[in-house]
Amino acid sequence: MQRRAFTLIELLVVIAIIAILAAILFPVFAQAREKARSTACISNLKQIGLSVRMYAQDYDELYPMGTYPGMRNWEVNPGVFGNQGWNDCGGFWAGFNPGDGGLPYNGCAYGGEFYRTLMTVQLYPYTKNKQIWYCPSDKSVRFSEDNTRIGNQSYQYFPNWVYNIGDWCASASPFPCVRYGGPTGERRDLNSQPVSELSDWYSERTLFSERGMFGWDGPDAKPKNNNVNHQTGFNICYFDGHVKHNVYGSKWRATPATGWPPSDAPQ
Repeated sequence: MQRRAFTLIELLVVIAIIAILAAILFPVFAQAREKARSTACISNLKQIGLSVRMYAQDYDELYPMGTYPGMRNWEVNPGVFGNQGWNDCGGFWAGFNPGDGGLPYNGCAYGGEFYRTLMTVQLYPYTKNKQIWYCPSDKSVRFSEDNTRIGNQSYQYFPNWVYNIGDWCASASPFPCVRYGGPTGERRDLNSQPVSELSDWYSERTLFSERGMFGWDGPDAKPKNNNVNHQTGFNICYFDGHVKHNVYGSKWRATPATGWPPSDAPQ
């Protein structure tokens, strides 16, 4: 019998079909992979939230305050290291070494040493794992001993921000206190709210978040940017320990509200 080989045209058709299928399926695979990473991130935050609540059970319902000498009712940027001249370098923990192989503290409460303390001193007895502080989708920070030794990790402590503080909500302030629910809604002044199990809006108030929630982070910031971990939104751990995925565009509806600029605040 005479064998008949494929013609060049037939081979090109097959290659074209494979290329079309790949173009269709690869984005689907990428989305599925990102969904899995986002789910792993939610699991990380869930474990961190549970460790905070376990800590609170041992310390009179108070949440850990990192390197601050008292209650820290404000956000702490995770991307700040060393003495920047403004980041609360009062020497509260200066010279302390948590025994993680890193250098002794320089005494700046705001920034890396805050997270290093949470990761190694205050919450580690409950988590026994530092890798949960790293989102799998975080393009900027990966889990490593070098990063854990300086407190460089993925999540942001975020119980309060300027739009939810009494003094900032004065009529002369450029930061109007948000009315949740529009013109007839309530104003939530979090300044006097304890960072503990006793806080109001306990199930709604943010404890930890990630890139995308900060006022000028993400696709819904002005100007828009790509300082985010996930494609569709940011994950939030709330005071009661539950975690959920918040889609972009929801900063003004979160507690605390973190939208930007002030002119867009619902009043």
